[in-house]
Amino acid sequence: MPDTTAFVHAIRQAHQPFFDAVLRGQVWLSAVVACELYAGTRSAEEGRLLDRLLHGAAARDRLLVPSVEDWSAAGRLLARRVRLSGTLRPRDHLADVLIVVSAARVGGEILTANRAHLETWANLARRSGMNVTVGRGEPSAWGG
Repeated sequence: MPDTTAFVHAIRQAHQPFFDAVLRGQVWLSAVVACELYAGTRSAEEGRLLDRLLHGAAARDRLLVPSVEDWSAAGRLLARRVRLSGTLRPRDHLADVLIVVSAARVGGEILTANRAHLETWANLARRSGMNVTVGRGEPSAWGG
């Protein structure tokens, strides 16, 4: 499952095989990632592309929306990290933690350009019994 950094790379590179993989349901799209992408759109054209990707993923049951359990687990992971590491602003990490927890629900791997950051959360999630991994990869390697 690509995170926001991976989608941004694909959008900026206009990587059609990656978009096709999303539309065919070969790639999960996190609703949290979609929100971050919409917030960062630079043009109406990017917004329309996101609309197509979001609706395509949803039509193939590949839109990963955080459940009540995911929200609860994210809150618990944030609280645990505060206890372990001290000062932390949970709101600065909520999106990443929701992405990790949602990916864990489907036993997924998160592909990102920011592996070190997400790996911290994935390690904490695994210690809590969740099944999630983080990999580094470029969208050109997926679905093409």
